[in-house]
Amino acid sequence: MVRKVLAAEMTTTYQSRSLRSVLALTLLASIIPLCVTPVLPLTDFYAHIARYYILANLPDSAILQQNYEAAWQLLPNLGLDVLGTGIMKVLPPLLGAKLIAGLIIAAPFTGILYLSRVLHGHLSVLTVFLAGLVAYNHILIWGFSNFLLGLGVLLGATGYWIAAQDRPVRQLTITACLGLLLFFIHGLAFALWGLLLGMVELSLALRSGYPGLSVLIRKAARLAFIAVAPAVVFLQTKTASGGDASPVSSLLTHAEQGTLWTRLSTEVHLRIDGFLRVAESTWRTFDWGFGILLWGVLIGGLIVGIWRIDWRMKLAVTLCLLLILIMPPTLFGVGHLSERIPLLLLALLAASLSLDPSAKSSTRKTALAVIAGLFLARNLLLSIGWYQDGRSYTSYLDALDRHDTRSLGAGAYVEDARDSWVFKPNCKPLSFLMIFNSTAVPTFANPTQQPLRIIGPLSHVNDMVHSIALSANHTVSSALSLLQGTEVDTIVVCSKKTPPVQAHGFEIVATTAPWALYQRAVSQ
Repeated sequence: MVRKVLAAEMTTTYQSRSLRSVLALTLLASIIPLCVTPVLPLTDFYAHIARYYILANLPDSAILQQNYEAAWQLLPNLGLDVLGTGIMKVLPPLLGAKLIAGLIIAAPFTGILYLSRVLHGHLSVLTVFLAGLVAYNHILIWGFSNFLLGLGVLLGATGYWIAAQDRPVRQLTITACLGLLLFFIHGLAFALWGLLLGMVELSLALRSGYPGLSVLIRKAARLAFIAVAPAVVFLQTKTASGGDASPVSSLLTHAEQGTLWTRLSTEVHLRIDGFLRVAESTWRTFDWGFGILLWGVLIGGLIVGIWRIDWRMKLAVTLCLLLILIMPPTLFGVGHLSERIPLLLLALLAASLSLDPSAKSSTRKTALAVIAGLFLARNLLLSIGWYQDGRSYTSYLDALDRHDTRSLGAGAYVEDARDSWVFKPNCKPLSFLMIFNSTAVPTFANPTQQPLRIIGPLSHVNDMVHSIALSANHTVSSALSLLQGTEVDTIVVCSKKTPPVQAHGFEIVATTAPWALYQRAVSQ
């Protein structure tokens, strides 16, 4: 008996040390990409960073006051605007951006670990590696900061709801507060969380057979109570009445124009792409193969019994699979909704999967080694790609230091509209970096979505930049010609082709492939 106890203690100690080593390795591998480049190649991220910087410095800058107006109000996506504005007040902008990036990378990772601990009573090596895979993802490359922070809170709040089942009053009170917080971080994350809680409660109710109508009504009423305050606040916001047309009206419009099948085929392709590139490295061909292998290992492992899903999360996982198919692409002005669901699915699997003890030991070790290998390979390629992008960013930042970018700046990325599959997201941050030189630039400033409004001379520049982004026919010369009619002083372009040295009153002042920095000639 004593020998068995000692053997069990030795096994527990070994597993604990092994877990600490794996956690340290995962954290190290996750930090490296942040350190290899001064600017992160995330599509929309620096548009948000620019807004935080503007809100933080607006009272002290005449240039900013001429082109922006703060529009603080109740909105369902305020979380990082409040936090980011505070960070930009106290830290240098590039360092503040890295801190915010670290936060949105760490949030889902931490949420997965907490939910897994609640579900299984302990952490496992499998969970840590899967959480590491989730940390860098397709939605991060898009730069959707608020959603990623919301995803971390969503996972943690789900874990608390399950952990507090035996304390219903405390569970309801604290979860209602978490729900209101989550709503202000990201409205979609709050809505998805409500659906997941419904699936968790249904799983709990069905555990002992059919629970009866009264039990289901009581559980539904408790969940509805959590949604009351956020729903009332949402109805008071401009977001509720703003945004794009409904999905149904959009489909009818495409049907009337004869483009319905083209639109549907494009949407199917986007959903497949978002599913396969959920844990992306920015190397598109690799990411498709990587996604096929990752999902094959996860789904195949469930089929052959290498691992299993915690019973409380099975309905939630099933719901995510359904949402991947039926989620509209846009709602209330928020786009790329369907592409976010595969990330939620992977996060739930990361938290709820465990190795099946009945599987052969060699099989479990092999499966775990494959997951570890996938994590390390993805982070290696991510670090290499970001390091290459970092050299271009370093050159660009040097150019901004050497040249006065004046009052108004803009970005013209003509190849993005022409072929978004070829155009890499590493160009997108460039124009927003001019804001740190006190040069006003177009950024996300829709008062139905963000607490900022573009005004003054920049509003005309903003309209022209949108026009260029929506047309696939522009060249660098034609884009410069269009912007020449505005008051813009400095323009950054990205192109695989060698850009003209001079065009329409602008001349290159600095260039390093793939970007070129144009400035309006003084004589103009």
